[in-house]
Amino acid sequence: MSANAKFWDNVAEKYAAMPVKNVTAFERKKAITREHLRPSSMVLEIGCGTGSLALAMSPFAGHIHAMDVSAEMLRIADQKKQAQGVTNVTFLQGTLDGPAPYEPEHFDSAWAYSILHLVPDRRRTLKTIFDLLKPGGSFIASNVCLGDTWVPYGAIITVLRWFGRAPAVHIYDRETILREMREAGFVEIEEREIGAGGMVAFVVAKKPG
Repeated sequence: MSANAKFWDNVAEKYAAMPVKNVTAFERKKAITREHLRPSSMVLEIGCGTGSLALAMSPFAGHIHAMDVSAEMLRIADQKKQAQGVTNVTFLQGTLDGPAPYEPEHFDSAWAYSILHLVPDRRRTLKTIFDLLKPGGSFIASNVCLGDTWVPYGAIITVLRWFGRAPAVHIYDRETILREMREAGFVEIEEREIGAGGMVAFVVAKKPG
């Protein structure tokens, strides 16, 4: 088990009980995400946590494949799925760090909500997502850009990790993530305003058709 998986397993119950901090921003994110869905859409979500986004979007998609590294997060997600009677969401434990568990050009849309700062090789993950999308497919990413502030988050996170209070976090700014999306092949890259503050860059991009 990776250190990050163990961390998220340990905090899964507490995480699931936490209310959404910025409801308005989250609703705006979901509204933008719905703009890129059709009833037949095949969707990939990486870092799905306890499944809140996938389950909320399930009425608007054909099928959603939602991945997370944490078995405990997915256990809670499956409980929510059963309670809500959702049948078109599949939860899968895994990451895109290694060989992708799907064929290329399999998905119409891919989502990465607050996860890219946690993956060990962001450029590889972005390229894998690009390859998994069909031509013309959409990529929606909510990015935590800790590099866009004067706060010394690197030092703070290091101390928190000593006490097991934080996972491994990679710090970047919005210019970096936008550049890396372009380098992965994405086009029509647009940052959308959601009212979440300066450290959050909510980005919609496409794979060329």
